[in-house]
Amino acid sequence: MTLISTEAVTDVPADLPAGRNLGRTVNYEQAVGKFGRGPVNHLTDHFNIGDELGYRAFAAMKRESLGRDAWMQAINKGIDAVDSAPDELIELFNHVDAVPDWVDWNQLRRGSTAYWRPGKLVIMALAYAAIGAGFRTYGGSRELVLSRRLIDRDQVGRRLIETLRWAANASKPDGMRRNGDGFRMTMEVRYIHAAVRYHCSRDKNWDWNDWGISVDNGSAVYTMGTLFSESVIKALQKVGIKYTAQEIDDIVALWRYIGHVMGIPEDINFTGWSDLRRKSDIIRMVEHPADDGCRTLMKSLSDYMCEETIEGYEVLPPFLDKRLSPDQKRQLTYGLMRGWAGDEICEQLDIPNNRLRVAVPIMRPIVGTYDWINRRRPGYDPERAALDALDEFGVAIQLHDGDTEVAAADDVVARLAANSDRSAAAMRSHR
Repeated sequence: MTLISTEAVTDVPADLPAGRNLGRTVNYEQAVGKFGRGPVNHLTDHFNIGDELGYRAFAAMKRESLGRDAWMQAINKGIDAVDSAPDELIELFNHVDAVPDWVDWNQLRRGSTAYWRPGKLVIMALAYAAIGAGFRTYGGSRELVLSRRLIDRDQVGRRLIETLRWAANASKPDGMRRNGDGFRMTMEVRYIHAAVRYHCSRDKNWDWNDWGISVDNGSAVYTMGTLFSESVIKALQKVGIKYTAQEIDDIVALWRYIGHVMGIPEDINFTGWSDLRRKSDIIRMVEHPADDGCRTLMKSLSDYMCEETIEGYEVLPPFLDKRLSPDQKRQLTYGLMRGWAGDEICEQLDIPNNRLRVAVPIMRPIVGTYDWINRRRPGYDPERAALDALDEFGVAIQLHDGDTEVAAADDVVARLAANSDRSAAAMRSHR
């Protein structure tokens, strides 16, 4: 497979500080002492590098006045179907169409099965341990803070469903095949990321010296690896789900490939469970603590999950969802986040501590026993269990009139343009 250069393109300021010297980078020497200078520098360097291949293709399309339709045509019909495609777009799709030699489709299918076989617990882990805890990342949350797409109430639910719709389709069995829904949506998200970076790179409010490049690879590794892989696995293990070493390897391989299609370069993408955990530990140590913007994102999401409903789907077990008031759901949410995400993250995000955190260890013997018995009963089919969980969740993420599969890039950029001044002023006032 051809290796693609990860050098940043020319709209990056020439005097941009090295990643280790950005404002978002903290505890650098401490991290070097624990992990070594080479690994820490390599990762922080990628705070200033993003999906250069996808970004070059997007910039070329802008230059030649090609819109999203050409990108979607390349996804749906192949790059040869695009008339007068720029070289950069051809390079992108030639790269993404060449499946890496480390991809084993049977392994990825096993990873999907292992990921989803615990059923509704996966959605709870995604909501309380992954997506919510992801707001702890200072550098990776700047675009969300500036756009307010997870702050304004009329946008929160839409953004949450779009994220869950993409995650479910990308991680379902065979979803990342070339003609799969997950592949298509992942490439759509890649287009959105390029559009966001293109806008932020020209926004006077983008603080290059503090944040580095918009939609950087360090944040991408944290999202694909730490949040959607490690955090979900650990959350499910905490409540009693048993994963074999092979199942964990399979899940990580699945999300490694999703990250690859999303644009994470080979030289920084995680290669296995131990590599993922090491990179997660480095990022957690060197990433600036959560700020008021992160805390506002977290509060908006938790308020939405406790006060609103997802049509046709209950994240909590029905006997709880129907009986608890919004305030009671909020207390349970805080307890689950404390139990799953841990005190350090929750303290940064101002998640109150309460006694309902014991729900996680209390669930462990119950869920663990059920999981043990269920997997040993005659006729149990883990893939069927995974597909049933996805079918049940499909009600929540189905498309309604006027919906888009993922966010519309033009809408995201418009919200960035409309809210950037206001959001940046708020961030400056709280420094």
